[in-house]
Amino acid sequence: MRLLAGADTSHWETGLGAHETIAALEHPALLTGNPPVVAHARMERLGLGQYFPPGQGAFGCEREQRSELFALARERAGGWPGERTVAVGDTPIDISSAHDAACRCVAVTSGQYARHQLASADVVITELSQLASALRALDT
Repeated sequence: MRLLAGADTSHWETGLGAHETIAALEHPALLTGNPPVVAHARMERLGLGQYFPPGQGAFGCEREQRSELFALARERAGGWPGERTVAVGDTPIDISSAHDAACRCVAVTSGQYARHQLASADVVITELSQLASALRALDT
């Protein structure tokens, strides 16, 4: 948290229902292009750190290709099966990385990209609170 001690993060916010949505997931993992210390500090600042323990997930500095992070995160999750892995992201690179890793992807339009820019995702939602229904739709 020392990294963020002097930073103005007042504009950071969690999406609607983020805590409840993440808490309901069977095995959430943090997969990001950020280094671990930055990613975990951000999650702590947002109050989401409890869902993403150190030693889990995967981070951009750990593999050359972003799509390779999925296998690393699954390995750290005790061999989580690839066919049950679903990425949740808000950028086209999140979608393409998930698909390159043979994973499905739910895109959230809460970032800077509009629905049409995220249309290659398996499901597109407008807010994180819709994730449970999106995951059910993927299982059918």
